[in-house]
Amino acid sequence: MPEEIPNLIAASRNAESAYLEWRRVSRSQRHMQDLALKLFSESQYRFYSSNLVPWPLQVPAYMRAIMLRFNDFHQSTANDVEEAVKVRLARRRFLKDGSRSCALIIEESILRNRLFDDDTALDQLRYLLVGMHQPNVSLGIIPSAARRMQKLTETFHIYGEKTVSIELTSAMITITQPWEVDLYVRCFNRLAGSAVYGAAAEDIIRAAIEALE
Repeated sequence: MPEEIPNLIAASRNAESAYLEWRRVSRSQRHMQDLALKLFSESQYRFYSSNLVPWPLQVPAYMRAIMLRFNDFHQSTANDVEEAVKVRLARRRFLKDGSRSCALIIEESILRNRLFDDDTALDQLRYLLVGMHQPNVSLGIIPSAARRMQKLTETFHIYGEKTVSIELTSAMITITQPWEVDLYVRCFNRLAGSAVYGAAAEDIIRAAIEALE
């Protein structure tokens, strides 16, 4: 059927690159930072995370802790973590372009997960109170007690209107089929409807900070 042509074209183009196993690229953290670099040329980013603070609002210590934990879990010998942190920090240049927008939605549980040491967690939480006020950045937090339309789901990133990136335990999946992208856009919008913003989001962050201090 004619309406299926865009999906078939996307499936054909994406067949080889859609599933990238971490073990194939885990020898270099620096290289992994470049995997999705071309996606940052899009003018709109929409990130939903159920497990970690997304990269646009990460502080260096938090980035470093994530990469070291990745190395440990995947038994990687990558020794370029510091270089990779610098590269990830440099991504922020994309958000300095006022023509780009970044909408982030996170679960409240991320703010209270004891994944890393308390100093790293506090550094990260305090930065959220600053970073969320960038003019082209929107941060929504879904309260743990919120009544919601969409269940907690896998972390995913939407770039523009044509690409979704999903990080699994074993691999990174890139989705480009229009019908699948549409599903993730719908999912994001429903998650956004359960999130709080502005002063209400700040109150949740401050409560998490107080719990650690």
